[in-house]
This record gives sequence, structure tokens and C-alpha cells, in this order.
Amino acid sequence: MHRRLRPAATAVAALLLAALLGACAGTPSGSGAPVSSGPVAAHGGSHGSGGTAKAPDGTVVGMLDTYRHDPRKTVPATRPRMADACTDRTRRVRHTSSRHSGKHTTTRSWYTTEHYRDCHQVRRGTETYQRVVRAERWCVRLDDVWYQVDAATYATATNTDQGDRLTITPIRTGCS
Repeated sequence: MHRRLRPAATAVAALLLAALLGACAGTPSGSGAPVSSGPVAAHGGSHGSGGTAKAPDGTVVGMLDTYRHDPRKTVPATRPRMADACTDRTRRVRHTSSRHSGKHTTTRSWYTTEHYRDCHQVRRGTETYQRVVRAERWCVRLDDVWYQVDAATYATATNTDQGDRLTITPIRTGCS
């Protein structure tokens, strides 16, 4: 019975040692996820510190500085106007029928004329349209870093006070 307790006690000691080493290395015990050792992870971010915590899944945590919405920008442009040009055409179609009577086969052939339309695209002048120069985008700035986000994340940022901690999943870094 004394020998059975030693492996259990050794396992408990090993677990405690791993937890202590994990805490010193910046890994919370049990999660296995690395945590940044900077001020953002330890204190929830520092306004103006220039760094945000980025998780492996792409989420970013930081203090909300500001946000902006850039509407879609268009300019008038011209392009060729394409139209259908159709021509009525005919073609000769061969038809056959066979008749079997014993060892003899009689084949009869006749032709008909089939009418159809031959259509293709041709250029007929030009047309004006609105060319998109810049797509609509929503931007959020956390800890002096701009991120492009989706409309739902932007709505969340507009309902958050400046200086509050915000967790977002950006589309990309930068907003230009």
C-alpha cells in the first residue's frame, strides 16, 4: 500500500511544479494558451502604449481610441455598350427512316429547312456608369493602431466609450 501512494504523490508534485513553471513563463495553468507578457495582457492595455494583444484566433484586445466610417466613393466612367446582334439563318437538315421487311431494308431520306437565330454580342456606342474607386469600410483604432472591421464590429465600437477595453476580430491591420 505504501508503494501505491508514491506514484500518486509524485504525480501531484509534478502537476504543482508544472503549474508554477507555467505561471512564471506567462502561461496560465490549464489553458495552454500563451499570453503576452506586455502591459496589455497584464493590465488590460495601456492607452497610448502602442501595443495590442493579438490572440492566435485573430482577435485583438485593446483600448478604444476612436473609430471612423469611410463611405463608398464612386466616379462617373464610360464603357462600351454591348448589344445582341441577331441574324435569321436557315440550315438544311437530313432525316431518315428505315423499314425492315424480312431480309430487305428500305431507307428513305428527306431534307427540311430549319430556321434559327444566330446571335452574338457587338459593340454599339458607350454607356456611363458609376465606377467604384473606394469600397465602403469601417475602421476602429485600438491603442494607436488602426484596424479594418466589419459593420457589426463597428456598431459595437460606436456603442463603447473611448478608453474602454474592446475585443475585436479585424479584417486586416491598417485602414487606408
